[in-house]
Amino acid sequence: MLKNEFNRALKIDKERLQGYYERIKSQSSSLTPIQIIAKFLVNQSITPSTSEVIEVLDYYKSRILNGKDILDLAFEWIRAHHFRSEYKKHLIKEQYKDYNIAVDDCIFLFFLNYDEYIRKIFIEDIKEFELSALYQVFFSSFDKDPLKLNDILEEHKRKVLTIFDKDERINERINTNILTLRSGLSEIIKNDYNEISGTKTKTINNSTMKKRPIPIKPFIFDGTMIERLIKFYCFNKNKIQERELEMSVSQFLKSYFKSGFSYRFEEFKEILIRGLTDHIYSGLTEEIKDIRPLETLEFQLSNFLNQYESSIKEKDLDGSAWTNDLKIMLGTFLSEFINNLFE
Repeated sequence: MLKNEFNRALKIDKERLQGYYERIKSQSSSLTPIQIIAKFLVNQSITPSTSEVIEVLDYYKSRILNGKDILDLAFEWIRAHHFRSEYKKHLIKEQYKDYNIAVDDCIFLFFLNYDEYIRKIFIEDIKEFELSALYQVFFSSFDKDPLKLNDILEEHKRKVLTIFDKDERINERINTNILTLRSGLSEIIKNDYNEISGTKTKTINNSTMKKRPIPIKPFIFDGTMIERLIKFYCFNKNKIQERELEMSVSQFLKSYFKSGFSYRFEEFKEILIRGLTDHIYSGLTEEIKDIRPLETLEFQLSNFLNQYESSIKEKDLDGSAWTNDLKIMLGTFLSEFINNLFE
């Protein structure tokens, strides 16, 4: 992985996140520092429950290097979610014969550099199984199963050892980074590979059955009306009429989807998320932007769409059909977002 690609994969808006954390801190004087950071993470759509997040923070706080603190660990948790999305783009693009090759390639191209980076915030004598367990925590979504940290630690303790040179006079730590990464990430990469390759196979099968029209040029989602609606509400706080909301969502969808052309969810999902969140964010005042960072909006919309993904990701629909299907979903998301904007 090239250095500039690695830096791009690691990039988060830390300054904005810091500002959002300070806002939560000022509003949560009755909470402990770890509870405040846990609340901050959950608000960033880190999916485990607050109590589960606290358990992770509480365990690893004694493993953090002097000069770093628990907030640094929280930023790395957020960064890991972004890093995972970057490596999944690589998985989507490549054509691996099986998941074993995918695991090897992703570990060597992406996660070896990440491993070298993340170790810089931990003490030198942190155990390898603790890092391996942390990788499973950082890169899993836990949207179906709860995060049971003790169980995860015990599992990795059996698989990964911290090995020192047998010569006690040297007592040097033997590099077992690859084993640590494999233990923490193999199942995650395998599951991502199976999910993505399954989608690819079905796409190929569908394309042989039916020739679908392709849009003449790559369109973008234009959410100008949504942006104006949000901006108007931020300044005036007047209730937005249901009809206005419906019209702005329809305009957003029709700017991309064209009647007579067919589309698949995987082809436009990321463009939709990026387009909608950019326009929502542009409509916010600077004060609200501090509370609602762009990364948070993207996480929230992505998680919202994930509720419906199992029922829509295999669809191959005309542009008009997608507009009709999605305007209800996105209308619900926008309505909930606006109603909770000043809470």
